[in-house]
Amino acid sequence: MDISLIGVVGALVMYGVSVSPSLLARSWQWHAVASGVLSAVGYIVGLTIQRFYALVVPRLGVEITAPQSVSIAFRAVLLLGFFLWFLRWLLQSYRERKRANHLVGMRGESLGEYLLGTFCAFILMLALLGIAWGLQWIGRAIVIVLSQWMHMVFALALSLLILVVIVYALTSQVLLKLGINFFTRHARKMNNRTAKGIVQPQVPERSGSPQSRSSWRAVGGQGRVFLGRGPSRADIEAVTGRAAMEPIRVYAGMPEEGQSLQSAADLVVEELHRTGAFDRAVILIATSTGSGWVDEWQVQPLEYLTRGNCATASMQYSFVPSSINFLTDLDVSEEAAVILFETIRRAVDEIPEDRRPALFVCGESLGAYASQHVFSGIVDVLSRTDGALWVGTPAFTPMHAELTAIRHRGSPEVAPVVANGRHVRFVNVPENLWADVYGRELGDWNYPRVVYAQHPSDPVVWWNSELVWHKPDWISEKVDGDVSPHMQYTRGATYIQVLVDMPVAGTAPGGHGHTYHEELIPLWEAILGLREDEKNAGSHFGLDSQWIQDDTHEKIGRAIQDNLSRSERQ
Repeated sequence: MDISLIGVVGALVMYGVSVSPSLLARSWQWHAVASGVLSAVGYIVGLTIQRFYALVVPRLGVEITAPQSVSIAFRAVLLLGFFLWFLRWLLQSYRERKRANHLVGMRGESLGEYLLGTFCAFILMLALLGIAWGLQWIGRAIVIVLSQWMHMVFALALSLLILVVIVYALTSQVLLKLGINFFTRHARKMNNRTAKGIVQPQVPERSGSPQSRSSWRAVGGQGRVFLGRGPSRADIEAVTGRAAMEPIRVYAGMPEEGQSLQSAADLVVEELHRTGAFDRAVILIATSTGSGWVDEWQVQPLEYLTRGNCATASMQYSFVPSSINFLTDLDVSEEAAVILFETIRRAVDEIPEDRRPALFVCGESLGAYASQHVFSGIVDVLSRTDGALWVGTPAFTPMHAELTAIRHRGSPEVAPVVANGRHVRFVNVPENLWADVYGRELGDWNYPRVVYAQHPSDPVVWWNSELVWHKPDWISEKVDGDVSPHMQYTRGATYIQVLVDMPVAGTAPGGHGHTYHEELIPLWEAILGLREDEKNAGSHFGLDSQWIQDDTHEKIGRAIQDNLSRSERQ
């Protein structure tokens, strides 16, 4: 196979694009993946252009001639100019990426790791080009055979169709299924394990305790983590300096064979009744991610701020992580979220109105997507809940996309303002609860209150199929935040860049990427109406806010960190 000069140029250009600033710092492995894939695409595009030129130009009768010495000199100057420009581009991209890494608090690659990533990208590019060459050889062979029985045009079309079927069968029906089956088997084994430092709770306010109908064995691995962590009454009293209640946590694991998701939801409601959850001020329905994981940073702030006068309910609906659910079927997450909410909502509605607890919903990532699927729209959310906190909502979530699309003119996509923030507020940082990203104060915030927490650098929020061809507003707007102003949009390439940002999104420090930690404390405080400067603070849900001080957020954040570290050390 002859090397194409235009193909090499295309590969180098796409390599330069691949290492330009993106949302997050990459490891050398993901550098290799992004650069290898894009460089291979660049080579193929360049080769296609060269072949098209060689095929079309001679037929047009166009001929450009020059003395050999002039031709050689022209090519040499052109190539030298390109390589000098390319080296300058790489150096500039490297410096800009360092600055971008600093914005999100990530170390990024060292020079040695950068070179290693480049080398592995080259190997991956060669492998992908080898596959492409093999498919081309197969296609030519098919054309030769088919052309004996049909016109060449039909032979070319049919051979292309056969190649598409072969690629689809190998990728989705063989490789993808094998990968999914492997992860599913591994996930089932992990579901039977108990994480290090997690012990069975002994207080009756928790599922999995000796008093619970939801046994410690049946709640699964992520259920045991959820039930084995979290603050006790004593922990809350130590932080608040006031008397507290033991916070309630109920959970149902994967339904056993022959049982349905409805049976798991019914078990959750039984546990809510058993623990006295319907006598608490607040019930939170936390929609889990694919494997049943519930983020402690969404639940513990509520437990501290209500001084334990709350109950959190969740259940597992899958063994595999969210990424596998996304590739296979989102229906199960949607169904589980609807069943759990409707079952608990019915139980709450059976209580006399003057004694009903406030009902909140929350979710992160796939949990946020599934939780929002419960409702037909934002009006439905406001009529059937007392508030919501959705964290790192995926870009393909319909309600999130709809609200973003109807934002006020002049408000950016990263932090939309909808109806002047009357009920719904999008937050990059806690200050956005009260003023938009440009410092303009929002209007009155009525109950129920809904908060979307989303970092500008969170690829989960921004990655979708439209990135392939359409430049999104969030790249054009250049709003001050944790995204490099030097990030540029390139069709196809930006889609791959943001895609490979996703695996490292959860490794970013708190406040960046897909890591939401301390900032959720003031968000819950605002949703509950506990701010000191609000009239009748906390009274809307029968909660006391007089104990909250200037350093309360810091104390709660430190207590949550200590709780998580303690469970990991045990």
